Amino acid sequence: MLSIVIPVFNQHDMTHECITAIRETTQDCEIIIVDNGSDPAFRAPFTGFIGLTIIRNEKNEGFPVAVNQGIRAAQGEIVCLLNNDVIVTPGWSEKLTAALDEFSIVGPMTNYVAGIQKAHTANYTNKDELNDAAHEWAQNVGDEVQEVNFVIGFCMAFKRALFDELGDFDESLWPCSGEEIDFCLSAREAGHRVGIVAGCYVHHEGSQTFKAMDADYEAICKRNDAHLAEKWGKDFWMRQAIEADLYPDGPIKLNLGCGPFRLSGFINVDVSENVPADLTCDALALPYRVGTVDEIYCGHMLEHLTLAEGKKALKYWNCLLKPCGKIAVTVPDFDVLAKKYLDNPTVDALKEMNDLYIYSYCQESHHRYCYSGDLLKQVMEEAGFKDVRRLPVDHPYFVDPVDWQVGFEGVKA
Repeated sequence: MLSIVIPVFNQHDMTHECITAIRETTQDCEIIIVDNGSDPAFRAPFTGFIGLTIIRNEKNEGFPVAVNQGIRAAQGEIVCLLNNDVIVTPGWSEKLTAALDEFSIVGPMTNYVAGIQKAHTANYTNKDELNDAAHEWAQNVGDEVQEVNFVIGFCMAFKRALFDELGDFDESLWPCSGEEIDFCLSAREAGHRVGIVAGCYVHHEGSQTFKAMDADYEAICKRNDAHLAEKWGKDFWMRQAIEADLYPDGPIKLNLGCGPFRLSGFINVDVSENVPADLTCDALALPYRVGTVDEIYCGHMLEHLTLAEGKKALKYWNCLLKPCGKIAVTVPDFDVLAKKYLDNPTVDALKEMNDLYIYSYCQESHHRYCYSGDLLKQVMEEAGFKDVRRLPVDHPYFVDPVDWQVGFEGVKA
């Protein structure tokens, strides 16, 4: 059974919404509410067949104290710590608990979090759209679990036996901030594995208890960070990701500009620190010597460079590849996009083409050049690739088999 521990301080409507989402999506579980001095006291909502226990503290004892109380009262062999401003989605508990076969602590992706658990999904404005976005996200990223040093505690699952082994969450980190990182790093030190379940997405409203408490969030974080830095090193916060093996025994395969879309068997590379990459660096300054890389995939990254920069990048990657090493590149296909617009030349259609595809204002990094299939093939050949041929629309590296993208593969001449 899964024991879901939810510390609360006021915000009853939000907690009811959180519980409703659990009731609609989760089986074989119990809910343990630790009411940290709410006024009025929290009252049990309808939970259907899910058991609900309420532990009442007359004052706000803080998050670490509350989770320790909740875990000690848990009846299940698996515990999930859940913030009351989280809305879970269908399949969330199955994905997290399945990952506990290989990992000791796991957490999902979400919209509001610091670090590499942040996901950029389709926009949603209600629960149905959220569930659709979570399903689409899972379809795109698959079921990989990325090993990390810690996960953030908005939603964090582990076996009760781990708590019995490691002991309580550090109650000196009042009222909260960092206690889950400390717990994860202690687990890692004891030889356990921690992972992010990439295909599990939940919604997180974010920092709601701090707002309700009218607490000085910045001062609390600064104080608790100093405590953690003394214990784990001053750079602990920057070490969520585990450095990838940059020189594996097998082939070196690079997925450049991976964003949130990791490829299994590849070293996933991105310049952004906000995506779950194996290696965070510029794709034009990779830590590999000439002639050492077996394969490169560059999915929807080349259009973020100017034409001159793109040509320079292709030549650089060509140098890194071994003789007859492979490359595959995909970009938005201007031919298809232009035809789509000309078939329906409205103002809204032009705005959509500009905002989503040509300049891509919906992304942090905008597009800087447009390619057709012919132009992409030409610049790849000019960069020294031979046997350049078009990729099928359902190529396994593609995130989606959409008609508005074009890809080519080639080998180093």
